[in-house]
This record gives sequence, structure tokens and C-alpha cells, in this order.
Amino acid sequence: MELVSEQRALTDGKAFWVGWRIVRDKGWHTYWKHPGDVGVPPRIKWSLPDGVKAGELIYSPPQRVKMGQVAAHGNYGETLFLCKFEPTVPLKKGGVVKISGKASWLACSRQCQPGFAELVIEIPVDEKIEYDPFWRPRFESFRGGLPCDTPADWSFKAVRKGGSIDLFLPPSFSKKEGSPYFFAFGRQVRSHAPQVLRKGKSGWILSLQCSSWSSGKESELSGLIYRREGWGFEGARNYIRVRAGLSQE
Repeated sequence: MELVSEQRALTDGKAFWVGWRIVRDKGWHTYWKHPGDVGVPPRIKWSLPDGVKAGELIYSPPQRVKMGQVAAHGNYGETLFLCKFEPTVPLKKGGVVKISGKASWLACSRQCQPGFAELVIEIPVDEKIEYDPFWRPRFESFRGGLPCDTPADWSFKAVRKGGSIDLFLPPSFSKKEGSPYFFAFGRQVRSHAPQVLRKGKSGWILSLQCSSWSSGKESELSGLIYRREGWGFEGARNYIRVRAGLSQE
């Protein structure tokens, strides 16, 4: 656990990014922002100098993980979570900006261990920005792998049928290009349940199971859909963002 910066030096008035680097032992995982049936997401409570404000913590895209035999959403290996900081008062050349935070997480394999740490990074202020040659490409790689929006002519809809939800994929979707997996926002959909892809009258449908946390009254299904082979449109990434109106059958 550590805080890292893509910049060796900041400059007055310019926003900057700090990364929360997590390296997990083999076989161990932490959880995503929306962990699914089990788990608690990593969190950090910032302690900032006057005149600096923090944006939202951006989590690494999720993977399918298991706590014992229970499937959930999280991350193995090494990841970066990024946060953007903005100065609201002048930064003094020759000074140092100190960013610190109280981090908490839950690491699991066959058992779970909560963890806590005080993380600190200090970045000097100079006349011009200086990028770190090691961390800059890693920050760029993180930003380049974040989920993207779909083309304007793609549409999704979802229908709830008792204890399941059918997510209707766009007509242009082809199974030949690989099967998708849906990572739901919130805890509306079970993570420890199969996702079944089947052909319907008007195209492909991904069937999901509702979780016990679902109220049954939601009007929208939102989340990320992952496909290892990508999505085939210009600028596409492996993860796409989905918001679908949810109706009841």
C-alpha cells in the first residue's frame, strides 16, 4: 500500500493526480467499489492541506474474484486507484504539497483480513510540471483502460421477471466475438450466480439473477459489461458503461 504520483513537481494552479497503489499477495484479492454478494470496497479518507480539494476515487476496473467459494467482484495482483486533486489557492514555488489519507480495505482468499494504513506523499512545487518517467506511463495506461460509453445508436433495455433480470443487448451484438459479463452497480444483481447468454427473437439476451438486497422496485439497471475480445466500435475498450431502463413483466 502506497501513494504514488505521476509528477515529480507540481505547478501553481494546475490539477494533479495521485495514485493509491495496491500490491496483493498471490491468491488474495480486495474488492471493487460494488463488490457483489460479499465484500467491502477499499476506502481512503483524505487529509489535505488548506486550499487543495480531492475528487472522486476512481477504482480499477473489476475482475471476478472468489472469497472461499463465493463469487464477487474485486481485484487480484497490482492495481492503481486514482484521485484528482485541485488547488483552490496559489501554490508557493519551493513549497511542498502533502497528501495523506487513512486507508482501509478487506483482503480475502480462503479467509479475510481487514487492513488499515496511514499513507503519505509529498510533492514539491516548481515553475513547471515535471513528470516521473516510471509512473507517468502507468497512470496513462490506467486512464486508457477505464470503461467507455457506447455509440449513440446502441441501446439497452432490461426486464425483470420474478427473481431474474433479462438484459437485452444491442442488435449489432454477435456472440461470435465473445461472451460478455455484467458487473452491476449497487447490489441489485447476484455476483454468485451464473449469467446466461441466450438468443431471443430480436437479438441476444443476458439473464441475471436478482439479489436479496434488491427492492424489486428499481427503475434502472446500471453497471459495466466486460468482454475480453472488445466491442468492435472505434475507441472501444474491454469495459463499457451501461444504463438500461428496467421494466417489470
